[in-house]
Amino acid sequence: MLIRRIGKGITLAILIITLTACSLFGGGAKKKEEEKKEAEAKSKESVIDQELKKQYQMYNEVIEYQKAQDVKLIKESEERYKKLKEQADKPTKGSGEEKQKAKEAKKEQDGSDDSGSTNDDSQGSDESGGSGDSGGSEEE
Repeated sequence: MLIRRIGKGITLAILIITLTACSLFGGGAKKKEEEKKEAEAKSKESVIDQELKKQYQMYNEVIEYQKAQDVKLIKESEERYKKLKEQADKPTKGSGEEKQKAKEAKKEQDGSDDSGSTNDDSQGSDESGGSGDSGGSEEE
């Protein structure tokens, strides 16, 4: 009886060891083969995916660059607008005062020039120029 119990125990132990070995080694080989096939399929897909990712990254970089350029352009145009506005404001104030001074000076000159110098100059040049040329040539 003792031998039978030992025989059953050994048989049971051998059976457990055999099942464990089969599941580890036999089942693992099939899984490894399946994993290899999946890895190959993934590697083929991954090449395409990698190219797509590279192109997508390049596309995003181009968009970011364009955004940065737009921001720079907007800042530059705002600065130009501010400068032009400042330049437009400065001459307006100065030119208004200058215009008023120029008008006053013209009024003063027009008042003195209209009464004496403008008429005298035009009459003197007409009389001396016209009579001097014609008179000198006729008399001689």
